[in-house]
Amino acid sequence: MNLMHRLRKDILSANSFDRGDTVIIGASGGPDSTALTHILHALQYEIGFHLHIAHYNHNLHRQSGRNQKFVEKLAEELNVPCTTQMWRHPHRRKKGSLEDAARQRRLQFFSHLSKRIGARAVVLAHTKDDLAETVLMRILRGTGLQGLRGIAQQKELNGVRIFRPMLNTSKEEILSFLKKRKIPYRNDPTNRQKKFFRNKIRLELLPLLTAGYNRNIKELLVNLAEHIDTDYNYLEDQVARIFTKYAKYSAGPSKVLIDRAALGKQHPALQRMLIRAGIEKLQGSTNRLTFDHYREIEDLLKNRPQGSVVHLPRKIHVRKDQKYLTLTQN
Repeated sequence: MNLMHRLRKDILSANSFDRGDTVIIGASGGPDSTALTHILHALQYEIGFHLHIAHYNHNLHRQSGRNQKFVEKLAEELNVPCTTQMWRHPHRRKKGSLEDAARQRRLQFFSHLSKRIGARAVVLAHTKDDLAETVLMRILRGTGLQGLRGIAQQKELNGVRIFRPMLNTSKEEILSFLKKRKIPYRNDPTNRQKKFFRNKIRLELLPLLTAGYNRNIKELLVNLAEHIDTDYNYLEDQVARIFTKYAKYSAGPSKVLIDRAALGKQHPALQRMLIRAGIEKLQGSTNRLTFDHYREIEDLLKNRPQGSVVHLPRKIHVRKDQKYLTLTQN
């Protein structure tokens, strides 16, 4: 089955959008998103959705403007509406990695655009290679089961569905698709800069592991992510059931109350996931929380007196009350 037919089947079976929906494709001008843009354009009349191209210009190198013009020209050739936005001063950020900041800004752009035009889904062109790189990056940085899931094919972001239909597609397949159809694309020079952690993984570590240890390392990392995702989905279902029964959430002011007696009866893995679920209720993610943060909360529950508080990033406070573990954000 060729790439077009396989993606058509995967997109239809995923039910990420319906006939009449507006769908955003995040296009960088690179091979992955260019291929996916052409495929979605070919499918939009059959499936019945309205395609909208979106490009976020990170303004990180001299070719950034040319990449934007390439995407705008592609949209014009395909007769598809296009929205672009530029990060004016990327090097003025106060803290954090440039890589993470760029990703957050791009996702914010997609979220705001989705709400403005009423889009049902944002489609992104992450591939099997991206998934393998992500799993290996997280192993090296330190992660738990949640991180080893890699990249979710579908997830909700501020009320918008993110859909990645090419996670089972390799870079090799994409380049072959483009070459066969003589479709032009752009090569981003920042992909060769080893100051970015992901690029070091792609350009140095994965080739080393492939040549010297296991030529199927990418496939093994992808399989690992798939197995863990299945197991973690089951755990999440259990946590959601327990959370609904023993936790209370109020939006204003933001507060989560978790019954301490019920929490103490759960397996340690479920205890940690219940606390994670509470924090996600408050701030939408647990991106800045580390293993040490969870260990401190566990110490709070086991060893510290009532009224003790643990302070977490993003102004999250965890207090040990008589009946509840109280999570607040202010």
